[in-house]
Amino acid sequence: MKPIVVSPPLKGEWNVLNTPGDKIPSHGTDKWGMTYAYDFFRLKKHNGSLTWHKKTLLQYLLAQVKLSDAFGWGEAIYSPINGVIREVISTIPERNRMHIASDFGLALFNSLFFSYEQGSPYQLCGNYIIIEGEDSCALLAHAKMNSIHHKVGEAVTAGEYIAEVGHSGNSTIPHLHFQLMDRVDIKSAKGLPCCFSKYEEAIGNVWQKVKCGIPASKNKIRF
Repeated sequence: MKPIVVSPPLKGEWNVLNTPGDKIPSHGTDKWGMTYAYDFFRLKKHNGSLTWHKKTLLQYLLAQVKLSDAFGWGEAIYSPINGVIREVISTIPERNRMHIASDFGLALFNSLFFSYEQGSPYQLCGNYIIIEGEDSCALLAHAKMNSIHHKVGEAVTAGEYIAEVGHSGNSTIPHLHFQLMDRVDIKSAKGLPCCFSKYEEAIGNVWQKVKCGIPASKNKIRF
């Protein structure tokens, strides 16, 4: 199937993880429309190291890293398609103090025991929004609590601000999970392949323009 071209859901520099540019299914499962899903997070050089937060490794191990210390947290999320809001969850609390044991422990617990048949979408997705377009539905997950202000039934256009990057649900660090699906219902949805209309990719110290591309894992890109 030819990938559907979508607008970038973020702006600025981001790193990519769990992408169909490396493997399919990108998240290890076809369930809940995740076959071609992407994860985006932000890394920066800080105190000589490439990291996702402003504190030291020791402070992270001591649970002294707060959400406001994470580089990607609170960044704007934009609609990747034209469509209508069909589902919104925006009241799931985030874990303000991050720690490797709690965050990765939750991810491990869910990988072992979460039931796709009986579980609720918010348990994995946290705060999320589903947009129904003409030929696909977009799911954007792990948003910041109370950052989704659109209501079900409202129309949005590609590139319109819709939420902020958060750390809700099954999230190890603040990031955006994005996927296209063939229907609104997550539990019965099948994933659809998509590519981004335009972005730049860092090759060494040079930014190269890409059109209708699928970024690979761990690549640094700029929307």
